[in-house]
Amino acid sequence: MKRSSTGEIKRRGQLASVVHRFMKNRLSVCGLVILLALAIFSCSADLFFDYNAQAIAQNAQARFIAPFSEGHIFGTDQYGRDMFIRIVYGGRISLVVGFFTAGFALVFGTIIGAAAGYFGGRVDNLLMRFMDVFLAIPAMLLAICIVAALGGGLVNLLLANGIAQVPRYARIVRASVMGLKNSEFVEAARACGSGHTRIIFSHIIPNALGSLIVQVTLTMASAILSVASLSFLGLGIAPPTPEWGSMLSTGKEFMRQAPHLIIVPGLAIMLSVLSFNLIGDGLRDALDPRLKN
Repeated sequence: MKRSSTGEIKRRGQLASVVHRFMKNRLSVCGLVILLALAIFSCSADLFFDYNAQAIAQNAQARFIAPFSEGHIFGTDQYGRDMFIRIVYGGRISLVVGFFTAGFALVFGTIIGAAAGYFGGRVDNLLMRFMDVFLAIPAMLLAICIVAALGGGLVNLLLANGIAQVPRYARIVRASVMGLKNSEFVEAARACGSGHTRIIFSHIIPNALGSLIVQVTLTMASAILSVASLSFLGLGIAPPTPEWGSMLSTGKEFMRQAPHLIIVPGLAIMLSVLSFNLIGDGLRDALDPRLKN
């Protein structure tokens, strides 16, 4: 009981130290604030706006209203729809894709990488050569191929982005497991009769979480760019559903007449990706034991 209590106190102290170092990084905190603001606005949109009436329905009399005029903070589009409301609802899709992609890749990449790194030999060769096939194809091109084969829509978009990111997690986890599987604490767990599954997920993976956490934030950023790119190309979310990439695609035809149609969704994509990258940089520095001072 005493050892368990001491270990719990030590873990809490380490967590508090990581949080303290992260909060000292002003750029990372700024990224976190941007991300939280986007998440809060997107999740609470239904409390303040009517999706069908304000984000989807067309109003020919309110076309191309400039930003900050007539009660439209970001103006209106070519169909008279409020750009701010569409940006807010579009944030839902981007966040869902980002979190699902990271979660999908984390789960399956961890399983594949842990099995390859821990068992080695033929298992390692089989799984890693399979991952090498996917790594040989750029993630964006792989996502395009999957969406083109399965068809558009949110579900297929989620699967395409998730599958494209699995090999990166598998490589990271494999390297971490290979470096830890012969450690003293792993040998002690084996001596106590722990099975392979328990050793991998209770002893090895928790010690590799630092690099995985940073990779999760970077994956979310790349997933937002990917879904926007696919929708821009017509392979992702189709209009009139508000999505930042499709808004850029339809707005490019009116660049000279109403430049805010591409500036606003472009800024939304840039700020969301920037926020994840800033958070990732802050977590990387906070989790690095060499930067404790």
